[in-house]
This record gives sequence, structure tokens and C-alpha cells, in this order.
Amino acid sequence: MAMFAEHRRLMLAVVLYAALGAAQAQEAKEQARTGAVADGVSSFVGIAVGAPVNPLLPVLGLAFKAATWQHAESLPETERPRAYAMAAAGWQGSAAGNVCIAASVLSGGSFIPACVVVGVAWGWNTWTASERERQDAERCAALRISARKPKLRCAFMQHRIQRAALPEPRFLAAQDLVAP
Repeated sequence: MAMFAEHRRLMLAVVLYAALGAAQAQEAKEQARTGAVADGVSSFVGIAVGAPVNPLLPVLGLAFKAATWQHAESLPETERPRAYAMAAAGWQGSAAGNVCIAASVLSGGSFIPACVVVGVAWGWNTWTASERERQDAERCAALRISARKPKLRCAFMQHRIQRAALPEPRFLAAQDLVAP
């Protein structure tokens, strides 16, 4: 712990940056991935700054994240957004709470109980932000059932589409213009 004492503020800044980066608008799967990384990093930094947490907790969290990820990947396409959104909400909320706890420990530990509220609020915000994607998945499932085509591709679902290269911009010169 003593070797981390000099770098506590730097680690806290890194964790805050990672947690804030997780809040950007992304697909539920990307939000879950970002949340898992932010939660893991913030857990280790929280322990490094002296948070009263069992050091094995991040290791168990890593195993839980792997199992959750495997389960989400095994679900049908229309059920995945809900699973990813739930994981993203939990992991991002946990990361926000961890950052708050680390800041509290560095400032004397006076507002640690408020960090639970911070984590829950951040997780709830992440969950509600994914509502549109979850609704699209539910509509797609209903459309597939009513059409009796389980492999029907839903136009409103987000699919990975590779963008074509943009054409090179062409600049016009005065001699390229034609008079009417």
C-alpha cells in the first residue's frame, strides 16, 4: 500500500477519466464492455488508495463478469440488448461508486455512505439510457413471432454495417464552371 501512496491522486484521476468515458452513448454491448473495464480498474484503484474492501473482491468480480458475458452471448439476438444493458448498468454503477469511495477515502472517508447513492443513480441512468435499444429488440422479437420467421432481419435493429469509404472531395476551379 505504501508504494501507491505517492500516486493516489493520479490513480484517482485515471479512474475518473475511465468512468466518465464509460458514460458516452454506445450500444448496450459496448457500454457493458466499457463498464466492466471501468469497474475492474476502479476496484483495484480503490483498494490501492486504502478503501476498506477485501482484495479478493475484484478477482471474484472478474469471474462474475466472464460468466455474465458468456451468458449474454448465448442468448438469442433479441434478448441480448436487455442482458447487456443490465450488465452495463450494474458495472457502470459499481465503477461510479468505486470512484466515489476512492475520493472519499482520499479526503478522510466522510461521505462513503453517499457513494452507494452515487452508484445506484449512475446505474439507473445507464439503464434508462438503453431503453430505446431494448424496445427495438422487443419489437423485433414480436415481429419475428407474428411473421413466423425466426431469422427475420429487423431493419430497426442495430446491425454492424461497415461504412463505405468516403469519396475524395473534389475542389472546383473557376475554369470548371460552365455558364448557363
